[in-house]
Amino acid sequence: MRKGMILYVTQGKDDVPLQGGTELIEISRSLGVAAVCVAITQEDVDYGWWQLITKGVHQVLLMTVTYDAVLGIFGSHRAPLRLWG
Repeated sequence: MRKGMILYVTQGKDDVPLQGGTELIEISRSLGVAAVCVAITQEDVDYGWWQLITKGVHQVLLMTVTYDAVLGIFGSHRAPLRLWG
């Protein structure tokens, strides 16, 4: 079963890079996630959900994260929420 994850940025929205970094891809693969979308608005979450499903993802997870522009990393303090699958 392919898993996908939406990272919903709650802090540091203005500093999130437009292109996904290699660190994000490596972390997602270590968690067993095949695809990752970064969202900064509710519309981005909806679009990311649709995009993951159309790419053949069977389980969609949502995680709220913060982005630290100085360190260039995403941080989370909660477990992911399963949206679908």
